Amino acid sequence: MADNFYGFDEVEEAEKGKDNLFLWTIFILLLIGVAAGCWIGSFFIFGNPEDPRWYKLLRKLKKLEAPKRFEVTAAPPGEFLNASKLFDRYSPFKDRQLEEENKELIRNYIKNFRETKKLTPYITGRFNIITSYELKPTDMFPSGVVALAQSIDFPQVLIEHVYPAASENVATLRTMLQTGLDMKIERTNDLSAIIHIEKIPDGRLQFTLVPLLYGTYALKQGVGTFSLEPPAELNMAGGVPITKPRVLKDALAAYVEYKRSRPVAETTSEPSAAPTGPELVRLDTVEPGTKVPETGAMPPPAVATPAPVPGKATPRVAATSPAATPKGIAKASPSATPAPSVVMLNTPAPRPLATPIPAATPALTAPPPAATPAQVSPSGVPLKPFIASAPAPGTMPSAPGATWRTYPPGRAPTGRAISPGEAGPLAGRGEVGEKLYLQGEFRVTASGENRAVLRDRAAGTDPANPSPIDSVRIIVEYPAGSVPPNENSVFSRDAARPFEIKDIRKGADGQVNIYVREIIAQ
Repeated sequence: MADNFYGFDEVEEAEKGKDNLFLWTIFILLLIGVAAGCWIGSFFIFGNPEDPRWYKLLRKLKKLEAPKRFEVTAAPPGEFLNASKLFDRYSPFKDRQLEEENKELIRNYIKNFRETKKLTPYITGRFNIITSYELKPTDMFPSGVVALAQSIDFPQVLIEHVYPAASENVATLRTMLQTGLDMKIERTNDLSAIIHIEKIPDGRLQFTLVPLLYGTYALKQGVGTFSLEPPAELNMAGGVPITKPRVLKDALAAYVEYKRSRPVAETTSEPSAAPTGPELVRLDTVEPGTKVPETGAMPPPAVATPAPVPGKATPRVAATSPAATPKGIAKASPSATPAPSVVMLNTPAPRPLATPIPAATPALTAPPPAATPAQVSPSGVPLKPFIASAPAPGTMPSAPGATWRTYPPGRAPTGRAISPGEAGPLAGRGEVGEKLYLQGEFRVTASGENRAVLRDRAAGTDPANPSPIDSVRIIVEYPAGSVPPNENSVFSRDAARPFEIKDIRKGADGQVNIYVREIIAQ
């Protein structure tokens, strides 16, 4: 009896042990499943920050940084494409291909391009603004302005250029981004990255752009500046494109009526055409080599100062209070003329230019043309232009007082030096996609106040056997105060003292015009 009793207890304890082992096995398997799910889920969440739910979660966990401002020398590697090349690349895409491409583009932007090995697509070219809208908190970019524009050289391409800015600067920004304004996006000055591509029902493509430099912009031949700021937070629920189909349709219809009512201002797709009105350009407010702030607005541009006139006392100009104008925005000075030549910037205190511009020559006493009256304020203060027009040579008079950065011989920024014969074939290819310099031996055929027309020294030497360089003409623009070389003089420029190429155009008669600047200090 005792044996049976003890044997019963042993069997019962063994069965209880077996039950506990089974439960523990189930529990461990569940933990393994949860761990695997969390591991796989984390990859999915971190790999798809463009989803509004995951974006909010990652921002709350501080696992995702806000978009930052890039320096030109530290920007994401990319490829610069004009409107026609972009259309040729993306127009054959199927809907599924375009959807995947858009996910990758916006994902790279959200992650500040840190986890991609693909080249970032940047856009270049000339565009005409159709309209502009103020960004709302429900949009992807909560504050700023978006400008809808059409390519001048290839109208099948539309862009919506996002200008993120502080709310107090939006009103001035809207005032400047008016319908009909020309925008020139250049490789050497701008880094406008594509973050979305949309097919429009009429067959055109709409590209959403964000300026990665978030710099300061101004009106060429106009008045005013504005500074951009990287957004502190994105509203991914707003989505892209920012200009929705119905709004886009109404904007295009209004733009057609605008062009119809202004036939004189009609744009043309001819490469030789130059903008005749104000043009939006970017300003450099930080000295090259200086680290730019990753957030916030850029430093304000230098303040225009009165130019002293011999024999006259220069009255003092009262400093403007910082509270008079929002940070980074210039207040337009009242003027009755449609294209004022002076911009007075309201900044906390006058500050010098970030980089002094050395004089190109010691001859700084050349008097202004007698036919041009001096620009003075109502109180009689002579004014020196701060932002002046720099139109294409041969299309309109040169703006007096035009200045830009010059360099000692051999110290110009890195670029490719070419001869006039090598520059000719680049005409008609749209925007120059890299920094180019011109070198060679030249003969001066014409000389003006601050411009000169050159020919290759070997051009026209053999009328019986004309060469390609015979049809190449070089138009040189010199800094204010410089004295261009005399007519019929001959000189040479090597790789240490080149001209900077700004544009190359070819006319209907086959004439190739190379527009260059003098950037080497004499």
